[in-house]
Amino acid sequence: MTTSLPTLTGPGTAPAPGTLLTTIAVTSGDGPLGLASTATAEAVRPLPGSPRVTGARLTMAPDVDVPAGTPVTAQAEARVTALLPGRAGTVAEVAVTLTAQPSSQVSAADAPVLGTLDLTVATNLPEPTADQAPGSRPWAALLHERLQADAQFAELIETYDGTIGLRIGGRDVHIRCYRGQVLETVPRSIRGADFLVDISGAEFVALMTAESNTFMESAMQRRISSSGSGYEYLRMTTALIRIIDVCRALAADAGWGHRSAAAGQPTGAETDRADDPATHAPTQNGATA
Repeated sequence: MTTSLPTLTGPGTAPAPGTLLTTIAVTSGDGPLGLASTATAEAVRPLPGSPRVTGARLTMAPDVDVPAGTPVTAQAEARVTALLPGRAGTVAEVAVTLTAQPSSQVSAADAPVLGTLDLTVATNLPEPTADQAPGSRPWAALLHERLQADAQFAELIETYDGTIGLRIGGRDVHIRCYRGQVLETVPRSIRGADFLVDISGAEFVALMTAESNTFMESAMQRRISSSGSGYEYLRMTTALIRIIDVCRALAADAGWGHRSAAAGQPTGAETDRADDPATHAPTQNGATA
């Protein structure tokens, strides 16, 4: 899968979603929390704007053992996933992927994932634009404008009266639809969503920066989950793929998504797969993804 990701070009350069901050080996003998602490320090070091970590969430992969008392080395890759306005300045969200150290037998691409670390970082960076904050209320307003103007999406929701829910980096976006019209795109609709598709910040960046729309691939590999009505999810899967197309165009026009997505055209392979019931695998919560 080809991606187009921004990088920091020099000291003081303002990052964008998808910006690679660092890829570095980290070592700790204090178990998972020690490894996470070391990775956190290294992850935010390249971030401009006097970064201060204000929150961290560590998720270890199942069956991974990082024993305390034994030095363990992991590869840490840190990327910015969103820039959000905050009361005390700009907040950067950073995703750190911890993998086993590559070796002569195992390449970096094939190294098993040990865990992920999601960081919230306060900075004094300039106030971000709405298109740098996926899932936020201002970003939802941009998405709303594009969906309202998208004839293909209108056709896909022609018989739908309900609400499609997205959760991007922990922020909910509810898209209220009525027979071909997009009535509102807000953090939460009055009646809630018929179903909710949960996409981590890191996975959303991957979707935006991939050469093509890989929503179905992400769903099949369980990198995306869903809850709520499985029936409505199945019925609206093609509309969901179109939403990702529109999101990809928004990111591309903002300068951090893959440039091939700027026109917002759907990928034929993705649309074809959406019509195949065999591509929809159930998740643990009973819906489909």
